[in-house]
Amino acid sequence: MEAGAFRYCPESVRLDELTRSVVDEFEHVSATTGHKIELSADSTLEPVLVDREAMAQAIWNLLDNAIKYSPDGSKVWVDVSREDGNAAVRVRDEGPGIAEEEQKDLLQKFVRGSAAREGAVKGTGIGLAMVDHIVGAHKGCVRVDSTLGEGSTFTILLRREQ
Repeated sequence: MEAGAFRYCPESVRLDELTRSVVDEFEHVSATTGHKIELSADSTLEPVLVDREAMAQAIWNLLDNAIKYSPDGSKVWVDVSREDGNAAVRVRDEGPGIAEEEQKDLLQKFVRGSAAREGAVKGTGIGLAMVDHIVGAHKGCVRVDSTLGEGSTFTILLRREQ
């Protein structure tokens, strides 16, 4: 992706429908650990211009992290809505949270937070970097909001189609 060899094929996509399909596919993963996924999606949201497969992968990665870092049987919330003129996909978990000083580097390659190391959570530290790259290629951004002991929320912000 970074070398530019991957070509995105943007198309007009309803983010609520795309997110719903990713959540539906992901539910077999979450069922094995007893996690519940609660989806709230604004069906009146205007379409966004994105590569459908790439954005689905970004949302999948956020769901996968939410499950990996949350206790078995906990809930993960997914919200698709408007935020300041943008389309937003938020994934919130009940995990251990991320220390403020770790949040600024979390979207870089091979960076893993202390919760991953301490909890022996499997991973390479490239999932969030890939999410950031995909979203950035679509002129969007990824935001991390987290408090230790209170879980994390990862938000993908995309410009709505004009």
